[in-house]
Amino acid sequence: MAKLDEALAAVNINEDHNFVGTIAFRNEQLTLPDGSTIALGIDGGHWVLVYQKGKGAQFRVYDYDGHTKLFRVDKKPGADKDLAEMKRLVKYFFSNAHTEDLVTILPSGSMAE
Repeated sequence: MAKLDEALAAVNINEDHNFVGTIAFRNEQLTLPDGSTIALGIDGGHWVLVYQKGKGAQFRVYDYDGHTKLFRVDKKPGADKDLAEMKRLVKYFFSNAHTEDLVTILPSGSMAE
């Protein structure tokens, strides 16, 4: 099973601001090795990460706009430690999620006919 970071090896996600979509587990039973779940929405340089530490835990929403450098956590201004945590979670997601366990949701009209 391919890991997400292997599938994205040829894509520079820090420079390619053309991707728009959401990457998430294909069902609620699938988790990362630590039992957490993550969904990642990307709209160019705007990233929204939804994180749940474990089943039944509250969701935490990280919202980063790379163009304006505005960063929020649960709709409140985020600190540097929060941004570091978001980056760690994205790396953990990319390194541990198997592509076969994920779905990519693209906006209407984004696929070539």
